[in-house]
Amino acid sequence: MPVQLVDGDRIVLQLGGVFGAVTMPAGLGRRVVASLRVRAMPAPALAHPGGQRWTLLSGPGSVTLEELAALVPLGVSVVGEAAVVVLPSPETEALDLWLWVEQPTQADLPSQAALLVTTRAMAVPASRTRSAQL
Repeated sequence: MPVQLVDGDRIVLQLGGVFGAVTMPAGLGRRVVASLRVRAMPAPALAHPGGQRWTLLSGPGSVTLEELAALVPLGVSVVGEAAVVVLPSPETEALDLWLWVEQPTQADLPSQAALLVTTRAMAVPASRTRSAQL
C-alpha cells in the first residue's frame, strides 16, 4: 500500500485512485468481514481507538445520495475520496489505539460495491430475516 508517515509516527493511506474505505459499528464490521472472508473477498479492516468503529478498505467506488442516506441509519459511512485513513502501526497497536482486525493480504481488495452490498445484507436484523423466511 502506498502509505505516508505524518507527524513523525502516524501511518496514513490516501484514499482515491485504487483505494476506498467504509466505516461502520464494530459489531456490523465483524459480520461483514466474516461474510467477505467466506466468499474469498477479504477486506483489510482496522479498529478505531476504543474499538467501537471499524474501517474496511476496499477498491474505489461511488455511491448515490440515496445509497448514502440508506447507510446513515445503519451507522455506516463511505469515506470521501480525498480523505486519509490512519493505519495501525506497531506503536498504535501496543497502545491499543488503531488495531488491525483483518490484516491486509496480497489479495485484491473487494470492490466498494460488493462491500456495501454485503454491509446492507449483514445489517438486516436477524428477526427480520427469520420472519421473511417463514
